[in-house]
Amino acid sequence: MSKVINCSIDVKAINKDKIEIHANGSHYYRFSVMERREPDKFGNTHYVVEGQSKEEREAKAPKNFLNSSGKEYIFGNDNNQETQSKVSNDYNNEDDDLPF
Repeated sequence: MSKVINCSIDVKAINKDKIEIHANGSHYYRFSVMERREPDKFGNTHYVVEGQSKEEREAKAPKNFLNSSGKEYIFGNDNNQETQSKVSNDYNNEDDDLPF
């Protein structure tokens, strides 16, 4: 089973100074896709932040959130489905001896 995270970002939010030009002429932009604790009101499970250098992380520089949205999809089941939550409540509490 494989997972895909589809994301979109507001390209106007990209800090152009962070675009790196490689020796071969290619342009690179670092970013991180972060998982949300809970899906937001639109069902987004992930968000995108601008990549930070080691020095920026150590200095605890503020993150540049890229006005993004991201949803996780699981493939490999009988039908491809968007994940709603990673929390499963498969526990059957009828058989336990707990007083609550």
